[in-house]
Amino acid sequence: MRSDIGFFIFLIVYSALAHASVASDELLKLLDNTHSMQAGFIQKVSDTKGRVINQTEGQMAMQRPGKFRWDTKKPTAQLIVTDGKRLWIYDPDLEQVTIRFLETAAGETPALLLSNTNTTLEKDFRIEEISNHSTTRWFLLRPHDQGSVFALIKLGFVNNQIKEMQLQDRLGHMTAIQFNRVSTNQNVSPALFAFKIPAHVDVIDETRRLH
Repeated sequence: MRSDIGFFIFLIVYSALAHASVASDELLKLLDNTHSMQAGFIQKVSDTKGRVINQTEGQMAMQRPGKFRWDTKKPTAQLIVTDGKRLWIYDPDLEQVTIRFLETAAGETPALLLSNTNTTLEKDFRIEEISNHSTTRWFLLRPHDQGSVFALIKLGFVNNQIKEMQLQDRLGHMTAIQFNRVSTNQNVSPALFAFKIPAHVDVIDETRRLH
């Protein structure tokens, strides 16, 4: 009897791992086919009761691996840019620029993970496919690191293009990002991923603290 129980436990675990492996391969294939992306976005943050407490709109651009631009236009302007090594956060209203190393800034905007390499995603997340029967194909990502900002992330694809992200933080707040006017695998200007610090702004360079 004991060996039978062990067999069924092994079968359940093996089946789960095999399913996770297939889901991981499918998601990474979708992402790997997206070398670059430009889109508009609407981002809504909801509290634990589902009430929207913050909404922003803007434009984004991404080029794998590691290059990313998140340009919030409404209601308050903010620009986040990374060249794959350093990340700049520019708040025009505050006349302030913050500089960080990319690896320390994952929580600045959740969509940053779209520019990650497949190796990084496989290392950092357990991946499941949770829906392939509707117009949107959903994947669930659970971080291996229990100290990560987000408890779970969902990626929604329509016609093999990313259309929506849903992210739940450790406090139960939900961030939903919807992409519109999506353009993939087109030429993206390198200037979008470069940042020149404006004159007469305060600069907080957190990279110097790490040397």
